[in-house]
Amino acid sequence: MGLLLSKENGYEADALQWHKWSGVSVAIITTLWFAYREKIKSINWLNTSIALLSLVIIVFTGHLGCEITHGKNYLLSPILPETQQQTVLIEDATVYKDMVQPILKTKCMSCHNSKKAKGELVMETEALLLKGGKNGKLWDSTAADFGLLLNRIHLPMEAKKHMPPTGKPQLTEQEIQILNLWIKSGADFNIKVASLNPSNSLRLIANSIFNTIETDDYDFDAADESKIKNLNTNYLLVEPIANGSPALTASFFSAKFFSPEKLNELLTVKEQLVSLNLNKTPTTDEQLKTIGQLTALRKLNLAFTNITGKTLGELNKLQELRQLSLSGTSIKKDDVLKLSALKKLTHVYVWSTPLTDADIAELKTKMKNVEFEKGFKGNTTILKLTPPILLNEEQIINTPVNLNLKHYINGVTIHYTLDGTEPDSVNAETYNNNIVLTHNVTVKAKAYKQGWYSSDVMEKYFFSSKYKPDSIIHLQPADVQYRGDGAKTLSDLVTGEATNFKNGKWVGFRENKMETLFLFDSIINVKSVTLNSLVDVGSYIMPPVYIEVWGGTNKNNLKLLKRISPEQPTKLQPPFTKAFELSFTAANIKSLKIISMPVPKLPAWHPGKGDKGWFFIDEVFIN
Repeated sequence: MGLLLSKENGYEADALQWHKWSGVSVAIITTLWFAYREKIKSINWLNTSIALLSLVIIVFTGHLGCEITHGKNYLLSPILPETQQQTVLIEDATVYKDMVQPILKTKCMSCHNSKKAKGELVMETEALLLKGGKNGKLWDSTAADFGLLLNRIHLPMEAKKHMPPTGKPQLTEQEIQILNLWIKSGADFNIKVASLNPSNSLRLIANSIFNTIETDDYDFDAADESKIKNLNTNYLLVEPIANGSPALTASFFSAKFFSPEKLNELLTVKEQLVSLNLNKTPTTDEQLKTIGQLTALRKLNLAFTNITGKTLGELNKLQELRQLSLSGTSIKKDDVLKLSALKKLTHVYVWSTPLTDADIAELKTKMKNVEFEKGFKGNTTILKLTPPILLNEEQIINTPVNLNLKHYINGVTIHYTLDGTEPDSVNAETYNNNIVLTHNVTVKAKAYKQGWYSSDVMEKYFFSSKYKPDSIIHLQPADVQYRGDGAKTLSDLVTGEATNFKNGKWVGFRENKMETLFLFDSIINVKSVTLNSLVDVGSYIMPPVYIEVWGGTNKNNLKLLKRISPEQPTKLQPPFTKAFELSFTAANIKSLKIISMPVPKLPAWHPGKGDKGWFFIDEVFIN
């Protein structure tokens, strides 16, 4: 079997040699052993030796085969000590090295390594990742679906090209989100987590993965409580940095009562002190010699102190230091360069200092792992407004509702449209509190204010749902993997998310067309039906070939009320929800049948060309 598998592309010849010849050896030895079994059995030592030799070679061959197929140490991993990924603080973490690369190692590299390069793709180095495989580059931030990697991991499980393949450990939702966000943000191999905006989605995920300076698991012993008690005064607070932690933080609160002697007393807890705040105290260059002895420090605030930077090199003893504030001091560029030896330093705050933009640029070049925060100067900047905020919580209209828009910046004017057109400041209506929504409508709104750039468009589709069926029957079943909560999913007034078709709120059809019967206990007057569906081209989820609505007072005698053929995509694009509205001459009915045909064959331009498409739906709205 190994010989047959070796004929596939992607295996390195050298990696196969030992496996191939040890496999051949197994065949030769066991064949001879069987052919001369009667003679060999009569010689105990020979029989035992051959048995042991065969066992050793079989285990050796199997081990090599496992390494080629599943990755290094696959066979021995259950009995070897588990290798833990080195823990880093969020202040030190790099997005690629500490968030993305562990995913690739555990879920991808068993098939894409130097010994087994499926699709001629190797993921072991940054250069090889950028090179891609025989199908091209792994990602493209300018493409609609952001490239091959995201396309493959978002394919349905049963799709041939879904990655990781069936039978391999699958990516978790969080892992998919990390890869998504990293690639969509530009796939930077060097960006540090600490440099991300606090509201950035990757940063929010990192907050749940990594410890901070405050929440780190410190392995040193706690300081004696009597020492801590003796240090505390009305102007100096020494306390644990977090509840139950042995790490301490110290803060001075009064410049008038600050003294070098009190700073020296902190040396009694130097093994536990990880944060020191000297903001606006008369600390001088001389005191930096004392501070340099507090070798456990992770955070140090020297903002608006009297230091000049001449003795800043004393801080090079603080090899655990991550954050340093020098704001409001008279330090120079050459003073800061003395801190180049601090390998764990990630943030230096230098606003209100003599450092120029050119100085900062040079510092960033020479201290590449450090983010220099210089503050914001906005006297020549024109700001962009944020979009209007929609306060309506319900997207589904059962009774007429007021459109409720708001903006938190005074003097902003909101312009809106209800017909799907762009809301400019000339032709679009000005928003007031008297706008009533009564039917299916697309609301678009934009904020304007003199001296500001106008906002992006806020867009929301509202569904009208006058009638709810008394029962729903799928005449043809949905695919077992995407059945939501059964047929009632289509009338539970809960809409799904465009970015997550696996959340249980969508019903998917692929092998069968959707053919669903909606039954009512009494006659209703129907004039429109709206299907809320999902279009995720990269995941094979397409608009249907056609949609038909049939109706009548008898479920066995229905007539065609409306048929549409939705426009099909012509290229890859990000996922979105799409409402298909079918309006027709009003009819009195008790039974309504909706038929929707999935794309039977994906077009030639699609990565999955020739494969079957999906139709996903989460809600049907009547009138």
